Amino acid sequence: MYQIQEMQEKAVLVGLNEGELKELQLLIETAGAKTILKMTYHDRKIDPAYYIGSGKVKEIKEAAETVAANLIVFDNELSPVQQRNLEDKIEIKVIDRAQVILDIFARHAHSRESKIQVELAQLEYRLPRLQGRGIEMSRLAGGIGTRGPGETKLEVDRRRIEKKIYRLKENLKEIKASREVQRSSRQDPIAALVGYTNAGKSTLMNKLTGAGSHTADKLFATLDSTMRQLQLPVGQNIILSDTVGFINKLPHQLIASFRTTLEEVENADIILHLIDASNSEMEKNMRIVNKEINELVDPSCKIIKVFNKIDLVEQSKLNDLKIIYPDSLFISALKEINIDTVINKLNKIISNEMIEMEIDLPYSEAKWVEKIHNTAKVYEEKYQKNNIYLKVLIPKKTALKLKKYRRES
Repeated sequence: MYQIQEMQEKAVLVGLNEGELKELQLLIETAGAKTILKMTYHDRKIDPAYYIGSGKVKEIKEAAETVAANLIVFDNELSPVQQRNLEDKIEIKVIDRAQVILDIFARHAHSRESKIQVELAQLEYRLPRLQGRGIEMSRLAGGIGTRGPGETKLEVDRRRIEKKIYRLKENLKEIKASREVQRSSRQDPIAALVGYTNAGKSTLMNKLTGAGSHTADKLFATLDSTMRQLQLPVGQNIILSDTVGFINKLPHQLIASFRTTLEEVENADIILHLIDASNSEMEKNMRIVNKEINELVDPSCKIIKVFNKIDLVEQSKLNDLKIIYPDSLFISALKEINIDTVINKLNKIISNEMIEMEIDLPYSEAKWVEKIHNTAKVYEEKYQKNNIYLKVLIPKKTALKLKKYRRES
């Protein structure tokens, strides 16, 4: 058995501009490597053989030798042929942004569902890269791109991988079916926390509900969807759902694999779009998340922009943001600044979906009392000779079910 090398990889990053390479560096550091050089290339027609021109390939090879790098990372996704040709020319391991993200996901997946999703995505990424690799693929070099499935044996048969992919997809179907059953019995409205990775979703979730979700100042610190109940002042419970963060150029294999996780966004009644106000790429990140939200949710879904980390933003910029986005919230989840505005906003939205109602409930329908207490604000409750009298502020959906017991004024 080959041993995985534990030494930190030294990477040369290759991308179109410094802005893109800044995020790639964060990804590389999250994956455990060290960036020792960044190189950019001109935006031109993509070379089918190398992605970049042969002259640039030579330049990268010489630079990598000079700084003693043992890893080249491209910011864009390489085709299997391009990756193979680059490795042959540069004679150093070459990976792309997609492989780095897949590696991070393999590190951070903990639940059965997320592990299945990551393994599926990795196998779908590797499958077209098996052809022609033969002996090379049978050796394990260690480092980024080798975590997850096949860590001790990469000498795998294509048919076996395809069977494995089929089984994993079947497992996800079973998880999806179980999720549908749970969702059908759920009565409380859902507010989904959505945002670019490292925007602070898990921190806000913890502050609002005491969820205890793992948090860290790094990309994709948490992958597993977390759901927690929060009682609003109006008396209605709401379920907060913390979802995996979005990122630019997310590997398409992951988008497909994480569809079950993102279904919580699709079924949400309210979207809390969390935005890192201190990020220099804030506007770009907002556009990426907005595009995903628009594809996932119904146009009637209520979307609230929540600008986070305002303690790291200059007052002049904060003032400008408040003018540009007047209906948004401005908080610091970590410092607990204006956290109450999030609860107040949710409370207002839910309150607008509730009505006051007086109910004469026969004792034969007493089972409704507990449900009413869980979903409504009860102003008055009296156990009378023939019925139970309740004066409540109740969700309109529940009110329709209790319409025949409504006391006429």
